[in-house]
Amino acid sequence: MLGKIKQDLQQNLFKTRLTELINMDHPLVKLAHEISWDKIEAEFEGLFSKEGRPSIAVRKIAGMLLLKEMFKE
Repeated sequence: MLGKIKQDLQQNLFKTRLTELINMDHPLVKLAHEISWDKIEAEFEGLFSKEGRPSIAVRKIAGMLLLKEMFKE
């Protein structure tokens, strides 16, 4: 089953939002806004089962692979 990243729009008193910790002008943040994550998810959606445990979100896996490729040593 295709997993999704849940949007948590409710503020939590004891948790700091990630957008408050990172520099929103950083090139990687700008790159993340340029990528069409919906298209990438649609490409991989056919590879997932309709039943069972939800997978890790495609955006998370694709983002990690992108970072690995960009910063490999």
